Amino acid sequence: MATSDRQTLVKALLRRIEGSRGKLPGERELALALGASRPSLREALGVLEALRLIERRPQSGIYVSRAAADASIEALVLCELLDMRPPAATYEQAQEARVIHEVEAVRLAAARRTAADIATMRALLDTARANHAAGNNLADDDEAFHLALVASARNPILLRLTKSLYLMTRSVRQAYFAMIGNAAPSIAEHDRLLASVEKRNVARAVALMKQHYAGSSARWRRAAREAA
Repeated sequence: MATSDRQTLVKALLRRIEGSRGKLPGERELALALGASRPSLREALGVLEALRLIERRPQSGIYVSRAAADASIEALVLCELLDMRPPAATYEQAQEARVIHEVEAVRLAAARRTAADIATMRALLDTARANHAAGNNLADDDEAFHLALVASARNPILLRLTKSLYLMTRSVRQAYFAMIGNAAPSIAEHDRLLASVEKRNVARAVALMKQHYAGSSARWRRAAREAA
């Protein structure tokens, strides 16, 4: 199998890691097996090392990291971007994490939002309505609204974590919004969330966010099974 670009090479190496729990072949053997140049291989190995999936030990070799079983968020995002689907349980756990983060985020947003934040979210909802009317998948619109809501909480770390969770669940959200009947309720619930945040009604905003995710949980599990 010849690998020409870095994305394909990283994906091939990830497949090797999946089937190994110890030492990987040396650089020369890996380069020959994957049809890659040594410089390209080293670059790809550097990506995996930065994600804590492998360890390169001088005078010893390349080893699958002990932390690989508990891969970083960045590693999970990479697998999603490379179309390497994790088990459905991973998507469901990501959904749980989103709920935890966004319930607190909407609590902060209701207290900290600005008029500009409200205008941004209102414009995003208008775009979502137009895309829904045109029959488009609303996964990107949904992501944009939720990230704008989290951004209005004024906590950059919370926003970065939330962005990672959305990146690693992109395929599930595409499948979720491809299901008939999911788009219109989502827009309506976003409308109510925005109204509560605009009024700075913290208790209602939190309750609505919990309802928003509770109502979609069964459909999310189905989408996760289809995407995995």
